Amino acid sequence: MEIPFIVNARKDTGLFNSKVGIWLFLASEVTLFGGLFSGYLFLRLYADYPWPERALPVLPGLINTFVLIGSSVTVVFAWAALKMREWRKFQIYMAITLVCAGLFMVLKGIEYNAKFGHQAVRLQGGGPVQDSTIVEGHLHYAELNEEGLMVEVKEDRKKEDGVFKANRVLIKASEFTFVLTRPTHEAYVKEILRQAGEHKISLAEPYRVIDKDELNDGKMNRDQLSNSEKASIAEKGEVLSIELLDKLEDAFLEARSHDRKIRTEFLAASWDWVRNVKGEEEASTYVVEKEIWKDRRAEDAEKIKILSLRASSEVTFKVDPPLTLVLKPGDLVKKVNVGDLSAKLRDDTLVSGEVLPSPMILGVDALDFRTTAQRAEAEGLDPVPVIEETWLLNHKAHHGSHDDHGETEGADHRNEFKMIWDCHMAWLKAETERLEKKDRVPTLNDKYRVNWDQILAYQELDYDVEKVYEQGKARTLERNGLFDLDGFAGANHKIHKGKFPHLEIPRANVGFESTFTPKWNTYYAIYFTITGLHGLHVIGGALVLGYYLFFGRKMYDSNPEWLANRVEIGGLFWHFVDLVWIFLFPILYLM
Repeated sequence: MEIPFIVNARKDTGLFNSKVGIWLFLASEVTLFGGLFSGYLFLRLYADYPWPERALPVLPGLINTFVLIGSSVTVVFAWAALKMREWRKFQIYMAITLVCAGLFMVLKGIEYNAKFGHQAVRLQGGGPVQDSTIVEGHLHYAELNEEGLMVEVKEDRKKEDGVFKANRVLIKASEFTFVLTRPTHEAYVKEILRQAGEHKISLAEPYRVIDKDELNDGKMNRDQLSNSEKASIAEKGEVLSIELLDKLEDAFLEARSHDRKIRTEFLAASWDWVRNVKGEEEASTYVVEKEIWKDRRAEDAEKIKILSLRASSEVTFKVDPPLTLVLKPGDLVKKVNVGDLSAKLRDDTLVSGEVLPSPMILGVDALDFRTTAQRAEAEGLDPVPVIEETWLLNHKAHHGSHDDHGETEGADHRNEFKMIWDCHMAWLKAETERLEKKDRVPTLNDKYRVNWDQILAYQELDYDVEKVYEQGKARTLERNGLFDLDGFAGANHKIHKGKFPHLEIPRANVGFESTFTPKWNTYYAIYFTITGLHGLHVIGGALVLGYYLFFGRKMYDSNPEWLANRVEIGGLFWHFVDLVWIFLFPILYLM
């Protein structure tokens, strides 16, 4: 049976089937992205923290805007070429469209990669509002020395074995206690064994589970049952392995299943006794509150103890000699501080030992005091003096650049971040005077945030406050421009190697840390949601248009109008993808 109106339009509506379908689909797409945009606006308007403003590099987004606009033009030219029965021109214009789609995704990949590698830390401690300074930058790399302590290494060694990002938590582990009530996280065990090397991790005590057949025979007491040969699952000194843990888990789960059946049987028998013997017919909710039920269950508990296997739900392994374990902060259930005697992993494994000094080491490319200022104002305090009391501007640790740590051991950079802040205050004074002439005032971003290009500009002037003020007033201070390729995707630590301030943050002063991913804040959560969904639409549209380019010749030879209709439908979807980006670009990149 031939389906009508696949190629030719209906005379009454002027539409063919697929055009009706695409318009219905685009209507649903409008509601989807409309809801996401609305959600973004409400989240921004009602945010209870300083919302990131102009946080994305404009140039990649601007290029992508023109790339998509250009591709929308070429897809129309491709459709027009089919209408004029010019197959070669169709191929050229459609190929350009696909190249534009590829370029868009490449630029988006560069942007995403920059976010995944850009670190942010919210500090804690110091000042009347407990700091809340946000420091942004790129993590350095470190390794363990012979004493098992963290020492910084050059970035060009980052791919060597034993080198790790300098945000790891170090624990001098002497014992590992694995919980058998849930499957052990295999990835953690593999990582522990990888780092252990020649360290021996062995079972601290034998693991035994009473054999249920021997228990049911009733010929031995509980001590004899526990020491029976059949009760032995693993002996003391057995070396840690995934296979051993699987064996212990299986034995525990089997014993727990047996005990559960015993409890269920006693519970059922108790209900029968209460109802049939004692004549209690009330609903279970009321029966369990009566003394007769409580007394019966107390009797049952004593009997269950005798009949249950009661296998241990934990198993401990000793480490000889103690191992310095390097863990990601996200591997831990909660934050730990230097000197803590244990830490729990996310699979409930308990690491016993001592938490070692584990500072975060990074090259700083932005300072953000907006949250500190907001909290100070909420307390009725002047933000500037509060900011000047923060840990970042007052700590006395050594600073330096990427390259100079260790080169001049006696160098004193104690006031480097304070110098940056003083320069920023000088620039802000000049900027305020300039804006007053236009009846405008600096934004919170201007007042309390120092961007990477400002840090470099202040450094070029040797942190001379007077020079910063004069150049700020004359608007000659070197700042990153729209078309400055050095900052194409943000602060470039490779091009400006050695220029960004070096900072070591003690673990106690790390309140929260993350890369620029959804974990960091709501802005990046919705940024990745919308742009990621839009990127999937670009890929999907490119696949459809690519199919018409590479496999459409047969359809063209059969009926050119048929292929033209299909390209028109694909073009309508492509225009929608372009339109979404045109709305997305100013909202995320310019505001």
